[in-house]
Amino acid sequence: MFGYVKPYIPELKVKENELYKATYCGLCRTMGKTTGCLSKLTLNYDFTYLALVRYALEGGRATVRMRRCPVHPFKKRPMLEPDDTLRYCARASVILTRLKLQDNVNDSHGIARLKARIAKLICLFLKKTDKDHAPLKKKVGELIEELTVLEKQKCDSIDTVADIFGKILAEIASFGLEGVNKRIAVDIGIHLGKWIYVMDACDDFESDRKSGSYNPLVCAFGDTLTNENKYALRCGAMMELMALSSSAELIDYSGHSDVEGIIKNTLHLGMVAETDRVLDFKPVEEADAAVN
Repeated sequence: MFGYVKPYIPELKVKENELYKATYCGLCRTMGKTTGCLSKLTLNYDFTYLALVRYALEGGRATVRMRRCPVHPFKKRPMLEPDDTLRYCARASVILTRLKLQDNVNDSHGIARLKARIAKLICLFLKKTDKDHAPLKKKVGELIEELTVLEKQKCDSIDTVADIFGKILAEIASFGLEGVNKRIAVDIGIHLGKWIYVMDACDDFESDRKSGSYNPLVCAFGDTLTNENKYALRCGAMMELMALSSSAELIDYSGHSDVEGIIKNTLHLGMVAETDRVLDFKPVEEADAAVN
């Protein structure tokens, strides 16, 4: 659905990179077994990151196996075996996908709405969430409805709408946890969700402007994002990453040094690089040089 939360691969250690790929492939395999093969189409880097955060918070120990998959049938690849953490992430991904696609149908126009309707139809073939996750579905649904109201009102405050998406990610990140770990997960979810929403709004700026679909940045800035607008957005995004980093530092990584390496690499390098890619931001000196 989004997929902006990526590590910076060149700076990962070899064993960290192998674990990251194993987590991604393991989540894909778990989704096929838990929520249906079509749910694999919704797999993204964001829920891979969430799975790693949950492993660190829960203190769980993943099992890696060499397996083949339909996409890479000729060579076995390392994959995490399905476990409670991956099964939860699979189900949470489907919950968010179903509800967000309904929101996209309400929010989009033209071809974008048609694509959202087709995607929503595909979701009918996904396995339903079990009753244990009904409270999560209910809470996320309420927040999506709150977001829909603001979108219909053409809210021009990126902070207001991003804050609601932050609450959605907080619910997903913290569901089933208790005590200190739950509070840490809530903080991580809030800042991660706000950052993702800003990145998505920036990335979709041109397409939303042309289609007439809701985008808080189009409502706030009109038809063009100036370099000054991008600078302000980058400052806000970096503040969310700083707050997210502070929350991640509170995790007890005992026995999970590889997971810690991936989480911190993603925060300090990968998401910073993704911020600059999405915003296509140029420092003032470069912008002045381009004009002259």
